[in-house]
Amino acid sequence: MNIGLFGYGKMGKEIETVAKQRHHSVSAIADVDTKFDDVKASFQNCDAIIDFSIADAVPAHARFAGELRKPIVIGTTGWQNKMDEVRRLVDESGIAAVVASNFSLGVNLFISTVEKAAKLFGQFDAFDCAVLEQHHNQKADAPSGTALTIGEAVIKNFPGKKRLLTGVPEGKISKEDLQVNSIRVGSEYGTHSVFFDSENDRIELTHVSRGRRGFALGAVIAAEWAVGKKGFFKFSEVLSQL
Repeated sequence: MNIGLFGYGKMGKEIETVAKQRHHSVSAIADVDTKFDDVKASFQNCDAIIDFSIADAVPAHARFAGELRKPIVIGTTGWQNKMDEVRRLVDESGIAAVVASNFSLGVNLFISTVEKAAKLFGQFDAFDCAVLEQHHNQKADAPSGTALTIGEAVIKNFPGKKRLLTGVPEGKISKEDLQVNSIRVGSEYGTHSVFFDSENDRIELTHVSRGRRGFALGAVIAAEWAVGKKGFFKFSEVLSQL
């Protein structure tokens, strides 16, 4: 199929490589300075659009995809506060959108593992829980969207945790707060850890990314799936159907 890209940085180029490996073509590209009118014709010939751009641009990209009646895969992070607007644009246009804070197959399976672990350890008052993520020092958002997704997965399954607490706390934290903290260092691709801790032991679940290829593969798989679909989907829903 023909794929259109919003964002042609490191991730965009990785997606292009994976798409070609899976016998697709990248036939349209828009980057930060591109005007929609200049690329509308090339995107019209696409079967699906993949967006790894910037958070502020996501609603405009969803509107553009809707106008062209093209499914869109959104891998950009930091736009959660615009989720309702984007969902409305997708529903009104009748296209499909697949969204995720992280399109890595391994990360999504890791989150499923965390959900199961949280249910187990959350049965016992003896255990506390926290989330820690590490990324390169050029990452724009903190905590990462993946860390927030992991935190939400814990809260849904660990009865003792009610709220996400990000950043450095001022003094003692409430037992009901789930601390989600960040480290920014060097060229770290991404490491996410979940700790279940008691007076007697600690259990640590960790996912370590080895590069961008895994994110790109998941995004291309999502684009393949989205063609011919309608609705607003999380990538975890796509994986369950696959």
